[in-house]
Amino acid sequence: MLNLNVTRKIYKAKRKEVSVRADRPNEIWHMDVSQYITADNVNFYIYTVVDNFSRKILAYDYSKKLSAAIRVQSLRRAVEEQLGESLNENNDQEKMNEETPSLDLIVDGGSENNNKTVHDFIKNAHIDIDKKIALKDVTYSNNMVENPYKTMKSKYFRGKEIFENTFPEELHNFVLDFNFERPHYAHKLYTPDEVHLNPEIKGTRPGSC
Repeated sequence: MLNLNVTRKIYKAKRKEVSVRADRPNEIWHMDVSQYITADNVNFYIYTVVDNFSRKILAYDYSKKLSAAIRVQSLRRAVEEQLGESLNENNDQEKMNEETPSLDLIVDGGSENNNKTVHDFIKNAHIDIDKKIALKDVTYSNNMVENPYKTMKSKYFRGKEIFENTFPEELHNFVLDFNFERPHYAHKLYTPDEVHLNPEIKGTRPGSC
């Protein structure tokens, strides 16, 4: 009656699927857009490009409108700053074919990331960009780029009265602190910028290299 002879089932928590992991900086990038509404009810769209390996925000823009042109603007800036030498149209073609870097670009399925403007930039860029839609072309999500947004809203902006005129400075300060000042939990005591510039220190502690 008390079911004392019934074998107790052992509960096993569902294992969380690990997203994709890069082996070096600028191997895999993530791109997305998020919204933020200021205290005076102004809606901003925040465009970011994030490096998978280092978690560094490579480029960002903001606007009051959702725009494919602005989306490409931040992507172009990231490509020029990180892979700029490959954009020189005057390079010897044979040399370019030998040294052209490849890049996986993970995006969400929204129209801001998937449109003719973005596709034309990728087609004409002098690097090999393979754009993939999360949970469609690949099995994993695009949470790598969503995490900085969550950190920004829950830790940096939470409790603050941020208005239209102060939003640009607040966003700029967040990116600086996220990239260069505050150690990232995935890198122990190192910042995203430190790991981006020195890939060999990832997963180590200061003094152990």
